[in-house]
Amino acid sequence: MGPARRTLIQFKNILVKTLSDRLKKIFAEKLPKTKLVSYFVGCYPTPEISLELIKEAIDNGVSILEIGYCTSEASAEGPIIKAAHDHVLSNGHNLNDIIKLVKDIREYNQDVGIVLMGYIANLYKYPISNFVDDIKVAGADAVLVVDAPHELKEENQLREALNKNGLSLIKLVAPTTDDNRLKDIVKIASGFLYQVNVSGVTGVKSANEADVTNFVKRIRNLTDIPICSGFGIKSPEDAKKMANSGCNGVIVGSAFVKYIQDNIENKDLPQSLGNLVKNFTEELK
Repeated sequence: MGPARRTLIQFKNILVKTLSDRLKKIFAEKLPKTKLVSYFVGCYPTPEISLELIKEAIDNGVSILEIGYCTSEASAEGPIIKAAHDHVLSNGHNLNDIIKLVKDIREYNQDVGIVLMGYIANLYKYPISNFVDDIKVAGADAVLVVDAPHELKEENQLREALNKNGLSLIKLVAPTTDDNRLKDIVKIASGFLYQVNVSGVTGVKSANEADVTNFVKRIRNLTDIPICSGFGIKSPEDAKKMANSGCNGVIVGSAFVKYIQDNIENKDLPQSLGNLVKNFTEELK
């Protein structure tokens, strides 16, 4: 093996370690006690404004970003996020634009976690191997695929490719997940576990603190992987209540996307969104 080839392999190993360690480092930090995970529809309302919004979110304490890549088949999304997806698609943006956004975010900040969230069809068409290569170079840490159970062949292909590249596959568990299936999921999940608080689509129902606490306990009996609690968290007060459940992070999506929709003409939108994000992070210290 020549010195150039050896140096390339060593560089790749360092890169893999850096990427795989970022989420671990975030959850190992004592403060904030509960991490804020924020969901944004990538390139919404435009790629330029989307980046500015996300920068403000980072500057105001977001620990992990979930960046939604758009699809016309957003089956798990409520009307708020679905409308944002449709807006981005109508402007002609695609997964390549989302990956470019990830690269821009990573250039702005080296510490925030970045999870790409969406649906399997987009990755299958990309295809999967190229997608993983490209997001690794861009600086992403993980992928969450909403509609890909672990029995699906394409999910296994994605998980294998991510594992080889030191990236995580975030798995979803819901109140309807039985114990046997929960055991199977926690065995293959990495990064953190996305705990869905309520059944149905995003942005509609509110989460119940007692139910979420009991669900966290169920998961904790099986694994010590970090748990992030999502769906039904609409306000800073909701976030504070969910933090009391014992989860490691709370996930807020529809509340931020709706705020963007309601204030889309406001020239100071990034700064005002940053203030809203700060209201959440202040409750999670």
